[in-house]
Amino acid sequence: MKRAVLALAVLLVACERPAPQGDAEALALLDRTRTHHGSALLDGAEVRFSFRGTPFSLRVGDDFRYARTVADSLGRTVEEVVDNAGTHRFVDGAEVSLGPDEAARVHTAVNSVAYFALLPAPLADPAVRARLLTPDRVGGEDYDRVEVTFAREGGGADFDDRYVYWLRRLDGQIGHYAYTYEPTPGDTSRTETGTRFRVPIRTRRVEGVLFQDWRNLTADSLGDLRDFGDRYDGGTTFEVSAVVLDSVRVVR
Repeated sequence: MKRAVLALAVLLVACERPAPQGDAEALALLDRTRTHHGSALLDGAEVRFSFRGTPFSLRVGDDFRYARTVADSLGRTVEEVVDNAGTHRFVDGAEVSLGPDEAARVHTAVNSVAYFALLPAPLADPAVRARLLTPDRVGGEDYDRVEVTFAREGGGADFDDRYVYWLRRLDGQIGHYAYTYEPTPGDTSRTETGTRFRVPIRTRRVEGVLFQDWRNLTADSLGDLRDFGDRYDGGTTFEVSAVVLDSVRVVR
């Protein structure tokens, strides 16, 4: 998963905190979605799961801490962490220094997994800018659509990325979402189109919080993210990966 997204000090509740900006209707739809998904229950909790064989631990809230644990070539335990203080690496419990490029790589690897795992909670971030789009119908089901962009200040390295969320009219659940990202320079492979469209594989609640697994799709010569629904129904998207969270736990 190649994403460097906005910093994830997830701001879930409390009226005195800065709020996302945008169309009143779009913001109301995002509020409804976070309520349906149980996002408020994450505040102060720790989410643990395995992603592609790597354990992650996400402490959510103002005092956030996102970590993944891997083993290096010498068999040592390496914990890579993004928190309020920055980006860190610990080898067998001792912190080691990171150069700017390596710190950026670690931040991207940890933060991107955290962002997608915790959706829609990050959509309460004050850098979010929401705009109402026209409704859509995908797979025979009706959806409201909201476009999300990010303010430059607080929006992270990829503040200019763009998302479109298909929110189920029945209850506000995320039915699909699409986003842009910056492909690896020089990569001309068919999978590196710079856009993705996610289709749910599995949805389940853990301690009242809804978690989703996804098929990760793209399409050739896509005109706009909003076209993904039609392209998916028309059978002209193709799968590039799966995004699956294993052994999810929520600890309070």
